Amino acid sequence: MVTRCFIRPQARVAGVVVKGVKVRCSATRRPLDRRRNTTSLSKPQLLQSTPTFTSTRPFPTKTAVRTASPVFQEDQALDVELGKATGVLRTDKVPEEQAVIEALRICENLARSITEPIEPTKAPPKSETGPTSNLLSMEEGWTPLKKAALPQASLTTPVTSGIVQKITKAAYQIVTDANVFITPQILATYVHTQAILGRPETFPEIFSLCASKPIPLTDTTPIKYKAANPKRLTSAIPLVVAQDALRAAIQSKKLALALSIIDTSVCTTAYKRNKVFRKALLPFTVFALTPPAAYVVAHQFAEYQTTMEPQMATNIVFAGIIAYVGFTATIGMVAITTANDQMNRVTWARGMGLRERWLREDERALVDRVACAWGFQDVHMWGEEESPEWEALRRWAGLRGMVLDAPELMEGME
Repeated sequence: MVTRCFIRPQARVAGVVVKGVKVRCSATRRPLDRRRNTTSLSKPQLLQSTPTFTSTRPFPTKTAVRTASPVFQEDQALDVELGKATGVLRTDKVPEEQAVIEALRICENLARSITEPIEPTKAPPKSETGPTSNLLSMEEGWTPLKKAALPQASLTTPVTSGIVQKITKAAYQIVTDANVFITPQILATYVHTQAILGRPETFPEIFSLCASKPIPLTDTTPIKYKAANPKRLTSAIPLVVAQDALRAAIQSKKLALALSIIDTSVCTTAYKRNKVFRKALLPFTVFALTPPAAYVVAHQFAEYQTTMEPQMATNIVFAGIIAYVGFTATIGMVAITTANDQMNRVTWARGMGLRERWLREDERALVDRVACAWGFQDVHMWGEEESPEWEALRRWAGLRGMVLDAPELMEGME
């Protein structure tokens, strides 16, 4: 007599959970009947004869493979790249300029990856034979409209804000390291990286650090430092870098930061000396060599005349050449220093010397850009701004010999 037993789809047999698996009894070699009206073995009988079961497919295992989340993987990749960038500082020697630039470019590429718009993939053009496409194809030079690029990634989300903070901190750590000498190219790369991220708060500090940071000596072990001269020519901030920094401050809508950038870049003594060296050295050299050259020309000219003594003719020709060159150079200098066609809202106050106007023209131009960005865009509404920030800007310009919205130079007030 064979007793049939009933096993539920989810029953525990010999410590293994069987879930819907077709099993066979080794005693009867028949499939177990799962009808509800069958009789079951008693507990003593089940313990005495424990049948063995074989399944047609393996039991599922409980071990599951855990995969890291995309955010966790991105954080790991970001930390690896920032580790490569800051690795230039893990040395006992002064890092080379090219190595520092490459480290900052890693930060710049990371900044571009989260801020620049993503270009959509171009799908192959589909041939349309509808009436609309036939009419459009008749027009000469018709081209299909292109899809616009995806919008720029938002920097205000918590995840993106944390990434931006990490990149900003890494770039700042590289530039402010004591063993890194800030060259103009390093400074330009740093400013461009922080401008992409929208973090211009450190620009005034870095500009001041360029002039006062001790210079590390490359051939010393341990590294020794030399005191820096803030007034030397190489301490000047390039005008292009100052303009990029000011553009980032204007986009962040921080007036105090914009004025601080102007004060630490184009208002310094080093910048004025650098401007004289770059733009005025050659004209001054030519002007200094004019008298000897004029005397030689006058002496040669006196040899070809017979109406007066050669010495008197030489003196007359020399005086004429000097007078012509001197008068022409003076008129040209006055015309250059008093030109105001490039001025929009900020002009020089009356009584400002021509030399000061020429030396500080870049400063006035940057203040003019700030005024145009903070004021009304409509030309006919200029001069009607009323706000604490606008009054502070007007006062700041007035203390430096500038006039904001001079009435005699405004449109319709001539």
